[in-house]
Amino acid sequence: MNWKGVTKSTWIRIITLFLVLINQVSISFFHFQLLPFTDEEIYEGVSVVLTVIVSMWTAWKNNSLTKKAQQADHYLESFK
Repeated sequence: MNWKGVTKSTWIRIITLFLVLINQVSISFFHFQLLPFTDEEIYEGVSVVLTVIVSMWTAWKNNSLTKKAQQADHYLESFK
C-alpha cells in the first residue's frame, strides 16, 4: 500500500466511516450511544447540511442555460 499517495479527502472518508461504524456497533451491541443525537435531530441536521451544500454548489458552478453560453463552454473545453 502507498500511504503517502493517499489524498486528504480519502483519509476524511475513511475516518468518518470508522467513526460511524464504531457508533453503530456501540448502539447495536452495547446500547451505548456515542453520538448524543436523536434520529429526528440527525435527519434535520443532514437535511440542513445537504440543502446548504447543494445551494452553494449550484450557485458556484457555471450554469450555462443559454445556447451562447453552452457554445462558449464547449469552446473553452476545446483548450483543455
